[in-house]
Amino acid sequence: MIARLIATATLLICPLSTLYAACEGSDLRNQLSATEQAELQAFDLSTPYPSGNHWLAEKDQHRINVVGTVHLGDARLGPVFDRLSPVLAAADRIYLEMTPQEEAQLQQAISERPELILLTKGPTLIDLLDPEEWEQLSKAAQARNIPSFMAAKFQPWYLSILLSVPPCALSAMGEGGGLDHQIMGFAAKNGVPLQALEPYDTVFSLFSSEPFDTQIAMMRASLLSDQDSADGLVTLLNSYFDQSHAAGWYLAKLHAKRVSALSEREIEEAFETLQATLLRQRNLAWMPRIIDTSSTDSIVVAVGAAHLHGSDGVLAQLQGAGYHLSQQKF
Repeated sequence: MIARLIATATLLICPLSTLYAACEGSDLRNQLSATEQAELQAFDLSTPYPSGNHWLAEKDQHRINVVGTVHLGDARLGPVFDRLSPVLAAADRIYLEMTPQEEAQLQQAISERPELILLTKGPTLIDLLDPEEWEQLSKAAQARNIPSFMAAKFQPWYLSILLSVPPCALSAMGEGGGLDHQIMGFAAKNGVPLQALEPYDTVFSLFSSEPFDTQIAMMRASLLSDQDSADGLVTLLNSYFDQSHAAGWYLAKLHAKRVSALSEREIEEAFETLQATLLRQRNLAWMPRIIDTSSTDSIVVAVGAAHLHGSDGVLAQLQGAGYHLSQQKF
């Protein structure tokens, strides 16, 4: 579940309308106890900007449309994209986490620098895990068409991402159809300039710099049953289309506590690492590019929806910089 947030926010790209049919998962929101429902409501109330996938930030003559994206395709995105198209067409430029240029750079870098995803020195995962854990990991990898010998050589954080894809989704993997890729296609067709918010290898660098023990903990947290994995993905995506990105984060943590072999303390620590690394650090680094007090441009900032909520989220930072925010139709 922890790794699923990484995948959804960074790398996982597949046509979800097919995936959704292939993965018969349950929406965990229908299974919450009264106590859990109260905790979720309290979390929502205490979190700045917990919902809404499209916001307009205005200051003087600077207009910023902030759009929370999902990096997976889904038939439900059709009407969403239709409503966003006039906003995209009117933009002077569009900021994304990655543009096609950065995606190409990343693919080339992986082919030329195997250390980005592989353990090129020292022991492999076979040597680092106890036999039972390795057996479980090996079976999970094989169920996702990853040979055991290859799984043993992956960086633990990267293997977490691969294991986060439920086996039921493998037949649906294909060309990207997520909202960010639809935006890229629209920009190319209509001549709207695209700009990346960060270098192509930012996420790789951030996670590979985490202590090895932390990476191992993240990998262990990704070892879920096939059904648990499908349930988590369905819940996360339903939360997105309900524009409840803060709730999606809470539910991912709750699901991990229910089904992971890790202790509650280990899960809390892993989520804090994820929040600091995947969200907070990147949000802070993006803001100088997004906020230009001398600009009169109208821009669109389209990033994973998890980047929107929270005190360090993009929306709260814009508010702190003096922008007036208003929720828009999504």
